[in-house]
Amino acid sequence: MSAKISQLFVYPIKSCAGISVSHFQFDNRGPLFDRRWMLVDAHTGIFLSQRKLPKMALISTYIDNDRVWASPKQDHKSLPDDEIQALQLPIEGAVVDVSIWEDDVQGMDCGDEAASWFSSILDYQCRLIYQGECQRLADTQYAEAETDVGYADGFPLLVVSQASIQFLDDACEAKIAAENFRPNIVIANTESFAELNWQTLLTNTVAMKVVKACQRCVIPALNPKTAEREPSILPVLLKHCRRNKKIYFGQNLTFRPSDNKVDRQELSLEVGQEISIIEH
Repeated sequence: MSAKISQLFVYPIKSCAGISVSHFQFDNRGPLFDRRWMLVDAHTGIFLSQRKLPKMALISTYIDNDRVWASPKQDHKSLPDDEIQALQLPIEGAVVDVSIWEDDVQGMDCGDEAASWFSSILDYQCRLIYQGECQRLADTQYAEAETDVGYADGFPLLVVSQASIQFLDDACEAKIAAENFRPNIVIANTESFAELNWQTLLTNTVAMKVVKACQRCVIPALNPKTAEREPSILPVLLKHCRRNKKIYFGQNLTFRPSDNKVDRQELSLEVGQEISIIEH
């Protein structure tokens, strides 16, 4: 069988819960709505993630009429009660300096109401930042110069293999699913760990280039439904995904139109779509 897309995800707020979607379109930074907001420490401006605040996984997001909303996951004892109303994420504010990994970038502070909303849920003083028109570029050690990116860790897209996830799930006592690895794209009908040899993924409109294997931290070992550590996951990752004393799973991608006749505004992916894969 031909390789095909089995799942697609976008993550409007960096490190908060993502959204499973049937399709997505692109802009110059990647999938629309993907990692366009992030939370930062209210005092330092340094980005926050589940590495520091696992409860970020318990903040849901959804899209309604091209606006993004956030809400606490319902019926979860580690979050405040359900008196907290959903919040429409602002798309304007004063431009401020913030940082993500080694990148000093800018974004738009979404204001005190949003800051109070997230700070209350996470019990941590933070600010919500919207990227807006503020530019961030991917690492030119791996990506072509002037490659735009949102507030993702480093690159516009992350792809994983469904067969590899199934292999890890079969080897583990805890449940392992795509959500543990926070990909944008899940590819079915390949061999386990075939993604290690992928070079390019092609559709009729989009060419996606593998630029770097994705190095993993503690987040895949967190249960995305409970934000609690699953002790059986890390040993499985160490056994099957360790190279040079680091854990890698999935591939980071950049993208471009598949040929010069395709307008960038026409770029999209959808679940069930066949993918051609070129290997090394």
